[in-house]
Amino acid sequence: MQLSELLQWLALNQKTGTLVLKGRGTQKRLFFQSGRINFTSSSDQREYLGQFLVSHGYITESELKKAMEVQEESKILLGRILLMINAISETDLLRLMKRKAEESIYDVFLWDEGTFEFVEGAQPDLKMVPLSLDVTSIILEGLHRYDEWKRIRERVPDASVIPVITRPLNLDTLLERERLMVPHIDGQRSIEEIALQTHNAEFAVSRFIYESLCEGSMVLAEAVPRRKEVVAASGGSVETDVEHFLQRGQASLKENPQAAYRMFKVASDLDPADGRATEAVRDAEREIRAALERDGVTGEKIPELSISIPELTERIFSPHEGFVLSRINGQWDVKSITKISPIKELDVLMIFQRLWKDGVVRWKEKA
Repeated sequence: MQLSELLQWLALNQKTGTLVLKGRGTQKRLFFQSGRINFTSSSDQREYLGQFLVSHGYITESELKKAMEVQEESKILLGRILLMINAISETDLLRLMKRKAEESIYDVFLWDEGTFEFVEGAQPDLKMVPLSLDVTSIILEGLHRYDEWKRIRERVPDASVIPVITRPLNLDTLLERERLMVPHIDGQRSIEEIALQTHNAEFAVSRFIYESLCEGSMVLAEAVPRRKEVVAASGGSVETDVEHFLQRGQASLKENPQAAYRMFKVASDLDPADGRATEAVRDAEREIRAALERDGVTGEKIPELSISIPELTERIFSPHEGFVLSRINGQWDVKSITKISPIKELDVLMIFQRLWKDGVVRWKEKA
C-alpha cells in the first residue's frame, strides 16, 4: 500500500489511533485524532527535538547537553526545559515542533519499502502539545519531496560523494541551517559526514548541494575510500539475503558481537517484519554491552586523544567515528558526548571501545 493512500484513508475515515511505520532501521509513530495528525515520534535520533533545534541553529550542542542533563534529573520535557533556560522562545519552539513532525513524515516518503500497523484508539503515553497537522497538505508535500529526491539523485548519486565549493557562496541568501553547513563543506567531508556534523538528515544536505551544483558554485569530488563495515548481499531474494546475514551473524556472535550486530541490523533492515532478525539484534546488543562492561567503557569515563592531530589526520575513520572524535575536548565524558550525538547510544559506546583498543583515545585520569 502506498504511504499517500494509507494516510488519505486514515484522514478520510477520521481515524483516531497510532500508525506505526518501520523501515530503514527506524520506527516512527504518527498519532491521529479524528483524521488529523496531532503528534509524531521517531527512533531516529536526528529527529529528536534537541537535534532538530541544533541543526536549525536555535541552540548549540552545549545548550543541548545542559538541557538534557536537567531533563535526566527532573524528568521535565526537553522543550519545557529549553524555555526555562531561555534557549528558545515559546513561539519558535511550537513552530519548530510542527516543522519537525512534518519533516519526519516527509522522510517516510523517501523510503523504498517498509511495514505499517494501525492501532485504533491508541494515543501517546505522555501528554504532548497537540499539533493538528492537515494530512492532505502533508501528502502533497511528501509526494513533491519524492519527485525532488529523484531529481537530486541524478546529480548527487549517494551520500559518499564529497562536495567542493568552487566560488564564494552568498550567505545572505541561505537558510540558517544551510549557513551552518557551509563551514563543513571543506572538500574533505562527504555528504554523510556533513549531515552528521550538522545534525541534519541526508535529504537536507543533498538538496543544498544539488542546488549549489545547479548554480555552479560547487562540484563533486570523488569519494574517499572508507572502511567497509558490511559486505554486499548475496544477490538473491530478500528472504535469501535475510537468511544469509542471520547465518553470518550467528557464526560470529560470540567471537565478534559487533560484527554480528551489523549483520543482524542488515537482516532487520531488509525485512523489518522478520522477528528473528529483531531478536538477533537484541542478542547481539546483550553480548556487546557485556563486552563494554568488561572493558570498562562507561558513560562516566572522560576520553582524550592519545595520538597527535597529524597522526589522526593520516588515519581513515568512518563518518560516525569522525563525529565522536570531533567532540572529544578533554572535559566532556562519554555520556555527555552521547547526549549531543545524532548516533545511537550503543553505537557511540562501540566507537569509543574501538578507538580505545586502537590506541586512538585514552581515559583521562580523575583529578
